[in-house]
Amino acid sequence: MTLTEKITKAVHKYLSSFEKKDLDGIMSIYAEDCWIEDPVGSERKVGREALREFYALGVDMGVRMTLESEIRIAGNEAAFAFRLEADTPEGRLSVRPIDVMVFDDEGKVRSMRAYFGPTNQGLES
Repeated sequence: MTLTEKITKAVHKYLSSFEKKDLDGIMSIYAEDCWIEDPVGSERKVGREALREFYALGVDMGVRMTLESEIRIAGNEAAFAFRLEADTPEGRLSVRPIDVMVFDDEGKVRSMRAYFGPTNQGLES
């Protein structure tokens, strides 16, 4: 399998694992020496334990993710836009981030940065 194929498979697994509430599936795409910055400008979560804690919150909320663009791959990096939705007591939360992931040669994510701000998120009644 080429690196491009591994990256594409990892992105799809990342998105679909939320729908399945599969925390292990999410974690399976990450390398041992990983970190995320979600959203960009926030404190980085470094290491698999920190990522597991972060992603457990989304899984517990019942987050659903839908790809909204083609996956753009250049070398060992990928960028993709998607919609994240979760039902909250205040209404349906909707966020439209663009994630940028850097992969190692095995197709595991070494880093992820999520780009979104106030104009890309909100509550729907």
